Amino acid sequence: MNLGKVVGSVVCTVKTPTLEGIKLLVVRQIVNGQEKGLIIACDGTRQAGIGDVVYMIGRKEAALMLDLKDPPPSDTTIAGIIDPETL
Repeated sequence: MNLGKVVGSVVCTVKTPTLEGIKLLVVRQIVNGQEKGLIIACDGTRQAGIGDVVYMIGRKEAALMLDLKDPPPSDTTIAGIIDPETL
C-alpha cells in the first residue's frame, strides 16, 4: 500500500492527449508514518486536493485505472482519499 499526502499541484503547458482532463498532483510519500520524498501522481479520483492523505497504486495498474482502452503514461495514480477519521 502506498500512502501519501498531497502537497501541491502541477501545471502543464502541454500534456499527452491521454492525460487531458486529469489532474497531476505533487504527493509526499508516507513510509512507516514518516513523510519521505516527493512524487508526481495522476489523480484518478479527480477529487483529491492539497492536504488530503491518499492511497496510490503504481506500475501497469496505475495507467489502467485511468483508461482501459488507451492507457496514459502514468507510473503512479491516486486511487482513493483516506478519511482523516480512520487514521
